[in-house]
Amino acid sequence: MNETREYKTSPQRRATNKRHYMKMLKEGRCVDCGKADELTQQGRSRCAVCNEKHKRPVKKIMTQERRDMENANKREWSRMLRTLNLCVDCGRKDGRTLDGKCRCRECANKRAVRRKETWDYEHEKELRDARKQRRIEAGLCTECGGEKEEPDKKMCINCQVRWKMRKERMKLNHGWLPRGANGKCYQCNRAQAIEGKRLCQECYDKKIAILRENGKKRWVNQHHEENTHAGGY
Repeated sequence: MNETREYKTSPQRRATNKRHYMKMLKEGRCVDCGKADELTQQGRSRCAVCNEKHKRPVKKIMTQERRDMENANKREWSRMLRTLNLCVDCGRKDGRTLDGKCRCRECANKRAVRRKETWDYEHEKELRDARKQRRIEAGLCTECGGEKEEPDKKMCINCQVRWKMRKERMKLNHGWLPRGANGKCYQCNRAQAIEGKRLCQECYDKKIAILRENGKKRWVNQHHEENTHAGGY
């Protein structure tokens, strides 16, 4: 069975390389080829020829057209991966991507940690407050920036529903139970509700008494108006 061997520079070889490097520097010669020129005489470690070989390539400036084309290709590639239920970062498939998410659980956790480390909360809060103020002055929804159905509200109806669901979801995550949960009374949320109803016996009796009283008042007001009109004729 063939075993892969790892070739490492021995300590003796490393010491020899260091001695050779220091010797070339003292003599004012290139540490690669051993030649002397103006650069090595000025204290540089390499001559002009070897310096050009080790120089980093100049980074090309990308034009806007090239950038737009690459971004379009990336979006198309991400769209194709999402249709196949694959992660847009690593291309793997797991339960999270099968649920319609664009990233697998591992890549999502890495991205969350990276965003938490590099996120500027103060700057983001300033941008969010300025955007909200602009939308208020323009009479638009503060969440989505669309038209509002009710001028006296800050958000449109869709955003109001989403915000309400989000608050209830946050309450449920912190241990809050909605009214009527576990068969309790919807009114007081303490006693057990009557079978087949949403109220307990005490709240049910109060509700019936209120409805009867309101019914009597409506009957008296209705007959009083009829008698008033009849007397006027």
